[in-house]
Amino acid sequence: MMRFIDVTEKTFDTVFKKMVAAFPYEERRDYIDQKECLNNPLFNFLEILDGNDAVGFIALWLFERFVYIEHIAIDESKRSGGYGTKTIELVKEAYKKPIILEAESPVTQQQIKRIRFYDRLGFKVNSYEYEQPSYHGGEGVPLMILSFPELLDEEEFGIFLTETKNQVYK
Repeated sequence: MMRFIDVTEKTFDTVFKKMVAAFPYEERRDYIDQKECLNNPLFNFLEILDGNDAVGFIALWLFERFVYIEHIAIDESKRSGGYGTKTIELVKEAYKKPIILEAESPVTQQQIKRIRFYDRLGFKVNSYEYEQPSYHGGEGVPLMILSFPELLDEEEFGIFLTETKNQVYK
């Protein structure tokens, strides 16, 4: 049975190594900044378990109006086993709020596959121009905003920008 457990001081290093393997430097924090997020009550850094077997992680922010999935990754050896789908379904069940996440524009085969994955799960690709603020100073990363269960209206998109700017990318 799949479940989430909190990443703790004891498990942080192991999960952070998985984050480094799954995300380029521009799309993640460095070690110290990521560890500091554990102290933010809005932030949830969770290991994904199938029974007692760690299969990945998810980092999400619980805002009043929505859940923002900042990072999600399934261990490479566990991909194509349904774990990504089950993880998103667990998030939907657990939080019962709109969900927002970012993804690269579908250029490479992997990026196309990722967008199709989220589409199958009911996510909508929003048409707003968006650049993920840099975690390290300098230029941001152009990404698309996906939302579940509906597209974001302008007000909702503005709230997303404000909340993430003030909490996630400060």
